[in-house]
Amino acid sequence: VEYLPEISCDPRAAICGAADGSGKWLGGIFDKDSFIESLEGWARTVVTGRAKLGGIPVGIVAVETQTMMQVIPADPGQLDSHERVVPQAGQVWFPDSATKTAQALMDFNREELPLFIIANWRGFSGGQRDLFEGILQAGSTIVENLRIYQQPVFIYIPMMGELRGGAWVVVDSKINPDHIEMYAERTAKGNVLEPEGLIEIKFRTRELLECMGRLDPELVNLKSKIPEASNSGTPAILEDLQRQIKAREKKILPLYTQIATKFAELHDTSLRMAAKGVIKQVVEWPHSRSFFYLRLYRRVIEDSLIKTVRDAAGHQVGYKSARDLIKKWFLNSEIAGGKESSWLDDEAFFSWKDDSGNYEEKLKELRVQKMLLQLSDFGNSSLDLQALPQALAALLKKTNPAIRDQLIDELREVIQ
Repeated sequence: VEYLPEISCDPRAAICGAADGSGKWLGGIFDKDSFIESLEGWARTVVTGRAKLGGIPVGIVAVETQTMMQVIPADPGQLDSHERVVPQAGQVWFPDSATKTAQALMDFNREELPLFIIANWRGFSGGQRDLFEGILQAGSTIVENLRIYQQPVFIYIPMMGELRGGAWVVVDSKINPDHIEMYAERTAKGNVLEPEGLIEIKFRTRELLECMGRLDPELVNLKSKIPEASNSGTPAILEDLQRQIKAREKKILPLYTQIATKFAELHDTSLRMAAKGVIKQVVEWPHSRSFFYLRLYRRVIEDSLIKTVRDAAGHQVGYKSARDLIKKWFLNSEIAGGKESSWLDDEAFFSWKDDSGNYEEKLKELRVQKMLLQLSDFGNSSLDLQALPQALAALLKKTNPAIRDQLIDELREVIQ
């Protein structure tokens, strides 16, 4: 990725690249000229559309960082109404942009597109008008559409980006852990509260004053003189000491507030997020395109094989169980050699998947178990058993003649 955000991340340039001042093309995360924006004129604080990554079609949800103007037309039914222009801050979900996000997620899921969310939100707009216009309903719809999403989902906090407030909760990977993976760039920040708000709760003025009393030599010296002044019986000296203490505290309070804010900021870094397990790993911005292509290709290949396994085994095998089966088959193969770390080797997995002989027999066993489970229900009813020969005869009539003779011979061998 050659496009490097300076102050804020331009969503369209991050997606498909942009030309610099000299006309040189700076590539983005996705393929050049592949991005087709959808729902463009509505709720412009969110950018949605479809693009390709290494030729693989994907759906994209990104965030506008600039303030956009929402034009509310006059109502023809009210003669005294007039057109209004309302500014909408960037990196904030409003009722219309949250609804647009939810709609895009639903569309991409129906189209069976893998999803990329370039997450750069500071939260939801929580005004009274926004509540009346359904901001909570739209936010809950985003959560629900992510919960039922059946394709791979990649959430990436970009360079110079941040994810905070209700937005952090809405796109959490735990909503759909089977399909959602979350990553962040090294310069990205994420937390529910911003540092200034965090210290107002966790590091209030009282705690700052206590910290000053322990660490500032001048305050320690002044406070050590208070017992002596109290015993001397001269209120003037005691009042003077207290006045000096208050003046000193007032002087250094801004400095300690800055230190506390910086300390809180250290908890918002992507490395800290990775250490706490809220993101899968830190992905450097220049290498994000190659990283996500390999990750997307791996997930698409895995999902296609998982669907094959579930078709062979029946509905009793869930997504996670099918994935665990594939992992077990892969680790027991000669390519993996039983090493757990080889599951992370994409090239080894691709070569194993390309040779269908590695798992075709196991899929056949799953189909046999599924049929056995279905046929075992017939054994509980004598009436069903009486109808079985007639049902088999009808089935054989519908079967392709090239396969029918082979199937009849195999059935004869089993019966004899």
